[in-house]
Amino acid sequence: MSILLLSTDLMTSSQLGAAAQQAGTSLHTVASSEALIDAWRAEAAALVVLDLTAANLDCAAVVRALGEEASVPPPQILAFGPHVHEQRLAAAQAAGCDEVLSRGQMFREAGERFGQYAD
Repeated sequence: MSILLLSTDLMTSSQLGAAAQQAGTSLHTVASSEALIDAWRAEAAALVVLDLTAANLDCAAVVRALGEEASVPPPQILAFGPHVHEQRLAAAQAAGCDEVLSRGQMFREAGERFGQYAD
């Protein structure tokens, strides 16, 4: 597993899954912060993608938990959300996400970004 996505939106999962497949990598989707951390512990992904519209996402807790794992290097954390959700985007940046993108940027650049994590 190269990329982990936390999202509760089936369209988002489908679109980003297709982008990952075209880029030659795999994407595993989970629906909660706890499931994301458990999946990452089971098989450390190089990239974690957080959909900031997921109702059950605690962005700061995820960033903190992934950074505290001493057994493997922390993943790159990329968060995205609607450009009109300025507070969520700013909070993700403040929480320590490596990159924070608007939803439009994420979908435009997903294939290129995911290609860096090809299997």
